Amino acid sequence: MLKIINALTIFSISLLISVSALAASDNPNRDDRFTTKFVYEARVTIDKARVTVGQSKYGERGIIWITGGEFKGPSLKGKVLSGGGDWQLGRPDGSKELDAKYALKTDDGYIILVQNKAIISPKPTKENPKNRYAKSVLSFEAPLGSPYEWMNKAIFLGTVDRAKDYDKDPAVIIRVWQVL
Repeated sequence: MLKIINALTIFSISLLISVSALAASDNPNRDDRFTTKFVYEARVTIDKARVTVGQSKYGERGIIWITGGEFKGPSLKGKVLSGGGDWQLGRPDGSKELDAKYALKTDDGYIILVQNKAIISPKPTKENPKNRYAKSVLSFEAPLGSPYEWMNKAIFLGTVDRAKDYDKDPAVIIRVWQVL
């Protein structure tokens, strides 16, 4: 019995040393920690008439209504359905927090719910005084058993930009990547 306990102790110690050595050689700050795969680009049309709720204890609240649009990627495409909204918070530091909720309808008839949380913050440079930081984290709710069920089981990151013709045809361009 003592031989078994000694053998288990030696095995446990050697396993602990191996795991510690592996962890020590694994640099947590290395650049290849995350890889991504492009999922889609969407042109989301909006109603420019922002509903202003007013000042709250956190900042100015408002809503931008989503009126439609389209999306396309390597493995899915379709329409952005009207009726969603982008709940915005204008923070005292000049940044905006966005919480958009809307629905996508794929060309093969599936409805996918989207929640897109973004931070938009001015980041001017000499070359581009209108430069801004605009990044988001998205989550999806796709039907079980659908070809898009994989979207329920991953993390997604995105960018948010105004469309080039924003003043004539108000829309934002959302680009989405899956973190692998």
